[in-house]
Amino acid sequence: MKISAEQDSVVSEIQIAAEPERVFQALIDPAQVPQWWGQKGIYRCRTYQADLRVGGEWRTAGVGPDGGPFEVQGKFLEIDRPRHLSYTWRASWTGDAQTTVRWELAETEAGTRVKVTHSGLAARPELAQSYRGWPRMLGWLQAFLEKGETADLRPEARFR
Repeated sequence: MKISAEQDSVVSEIQIAAEPERVFQALIDPAQVPQWWGQKGIYRCRTYQADLRVGGEWRTAGVGPDGGPFEVQGKFLEIDRPRHLSYTWRASWTGDAQTTVRWELAETEAGTRVKVTHSGLAARPELAQSYRGWPRMLGWLQAFLEKGETADLRPEARFR
């Protein structure tokens, strides 16, 4: 994970042994997102809804590490299936801060290089630290696509 020098963006990348269309589908399918997005003890996505069109809204809700509810929502800004996906991001734990998430999927011999950039953080630099979990999230996506691992199968995370 890289945090830009100006604290405006967090960038994470991973290689996933799946075709770009398969990765894209896992990112936007309401039946698949709750299967891979989360881990008990950290946070767990329970529902995901998406009106997959530019200007369409998306929303996810779940349970945070404290057992309380969370919600993230936004609007789709760019959809270039299966190469790019970007949307606004407004999380319940950050108040009214609206940021942007951009996914870039590039086909490789081994599958897909996935790059996620979460930007718009400069106005509130503390948000860059609150979004340091993108590498973990990419790992969950990878485990789901490569091994069929779901959030229900992951052991509970324990923090000290």
